[in-house]
Amino acid sequence: MERLGLISGCIGVAASMLLSGCSNASPPELPTLPEIAEALSLNQNDVVGSPTEVYSRLARGAMACWFGHAGPLKADYVYHAQAEPASHGGKSEIVIHERDRQSENPRGLRAFRVSITPEGKTASVSIENLNLPEPLARSMRHDVRRWAAGGIGCTAGGDQWAPQPPNPRDDPSTWQSHAHKGRAT
Repeated sequence: MERLGLISGCIGVAASMLLSGCSNASPPELPTLPEIAEALSLNQNDVVGSPTEVYSRLARGAMACWFGHAGPLKADYVYHAQAEPASHGGKSEIVIHERDRQSENPRGLRAFRVSITPEGKTASVSIENLNLPEPLARSMRHDVRRWAAGGIGCTAGGDQWAPQPPNPRDDPSTWQSHAHKGRAT
């Protein structure tokens, strides 16, 4: 009797599949890759600062939060970035690679990418998860969106990154000559 039920169930599924092919309803369309990338991109109005400022904030956040001493990517991933100077447009890209322990170059497969493209005086930011576990990628996308919009800080479990005021010792205009220090006059 169970076998009869299984056979009639299979016939019912096959019939419904065949009949649905004859209907006028078209199957739902899936979004294209460019549409997905556009949906994941930040709107120009959501981004605060010049392309160079946005890149600096994102790079600092990634290094402090994702690759910091308790960062989730520190052990198994490698940070790599390329940034054009502002005089050449300021386009930049941050790519997170899987760590390749067998090679001289530790950059393995690409796992996550953030692209910063100049648009007038500000920038657009696009985020692409290439090979990270989705819960981690979701958290990282949230971080990128927050940093691009001018926010700071890591998600729970990070280093609680906060921007520091500039150190006057790093500003050459504040340097004083020490050549005459210690000499009697």
